[in-house]
Amino acid sequence: MVQKAVGFKQCRFHGIFNDWMGCCKRTDEGAIVTNFVNVDKAYQGILDLGMKPFVELGFMPEVLASGSQTCFHYKANVTPPRDYTEWCDFINEFVQHLIDQFGKNEVCTWRFEVWNEPDLSYFWEGADMDEYFKLYEATVRTIKSIDAGIRVGGPATSKNAWVREMLAYCESTNTPLDFISTHHYSSDSALEIGLPSTEIMYFGQKKMLNDVSMVRQLIDDSAFPTAELHYTEWNISPVHNDRFGKDSEFTMTFILQTLKDLGDIPDSYSFWAINDIFEESGPGEGPYSGKYGLVNIHGIPKPAFHAYAFLSQLFDHEHLTDNESLIATTDGENFRLLAWNHCEPSSHDFSGADWIINEKEHHETIQLHGLNGRYRICAWQVDRTMGNSYRAWQEMGEPFYLTKKNIEALNQAAEPVLVKDEIVIADSDLQVMHTLPTNALIYYEISAC
Repeated sequence: MVQKAVGFKQCRFHGIFNDWMGCCKRTDEGAIVTNFVNVDKAYQGILDLGMKPFVELGFMPEVLASGSQTCFHYKANVTPPRDYTEWCDFINEFVQHLIDQFGKNEVCTWRFEVWNEPDLSYFWEGADMDEYFKLYEATVRTIKSIDAGIRVGGPATSKNAWVREMLAYCESTNTPLDFISTHHYSSDSALEIGLPSTEIMYFGQKKMLNDVSMVRQLIDDSAFPTAELHYTEWNISPVHNDRFGKDSEFTMTFILQTLKDLGDIPDSYSFWAINDIFEESGPGEGPYSGKYGLVNIHGIPKPAFHAYAFLSQLFDHEHLTDNESLIATTDGENFRLLAWNHCEPSSHDFSGADWIINEKEHHETIQLHGLNGRYRICAWQVDRTMGNSYRAWQEMGEPFYLTKKNIEALNQAAEPVLVKDEIVIADSDLQVMHTLPTNALIYYEISAC
């Protein structure tokens, strides 16, 4: 449903090597036997949806692991390989199989990212940077020995960590590096020492641009200036029960302002995540529980969904404006506009309650020059009361279990509201005016008729 509405280009996820995938086992004689049937199903499903897998190489299969430390509900092993020769043989079989199954030309369009957030001891034993670099170098050299055209990178860290060190290590050891990948949120916590914490700071929406610009500059100034930059996770906060930061209209306008600010600085910028069926902490904790998705566990669109859905409907050619909260596009005859009013908080609460927002209405007049004749203007709005399934659920009394009738009502409430449908006559200029409430968006289709 999300892919039909948005059309994402790549998809990344944890756990392709988890034991539940059945990738490898050890025989009684001690030999490693691989089985990639379930891997093929996962990646073929991604390809069938018109996306490319962004391959996260992890976590460690139990039979290859040096220890027993695990993470998440599904007990993913996060220790280094007990034998790097075994690990490299396994990676060699994995990548060779992908080429056999999907073709070399196809696999060379994917990216291969080594591990996930090794700077956190929760995801990599001891958050051992030297051991991670050993894993990275062994992995990338194995893959490049198969085909130098396969793109490999890392360090896939949280909070933009280890980027400078990764660039320096790869330069000093002549280790291949096709891209830098990292993660960030506008709120950070004590996760850097491997412990969840309630002491989390919100640093503001502009942090996203500052972080990305800083990392891009580090790459530009390094021995790898042409390396790509991929943010393979981002969102407002890493807190699982932050309903306001994940489920409300605030998320929607935060997304739009961030994507507008960043432009083409990163090569990809991967919102975490598609939906609230989120395996890290076990079964869903209610219809709206502060998980990361664009849609909830019932497939009901959250306000964040509309940010991406409307972006996907814009034309390819941008009609440049000076407005930092507007994207105007044209196909040469018709126009599609997306405008929003993002308001930042004065205080925050990651326990699930609403944050206190510096509320303000935004009055705007958009001038489109050089237009003559009849035009139909249609506009759809999403805000706290329109197109907002989360607020509608709150009005229901926040039921934990949804009936079929509840789901139908929330899907209806999630529909953007048509607030304008009129014919106007343009004489060299066309004006569009609106007043947006706090954390609202409005999408226009302006068609010659």
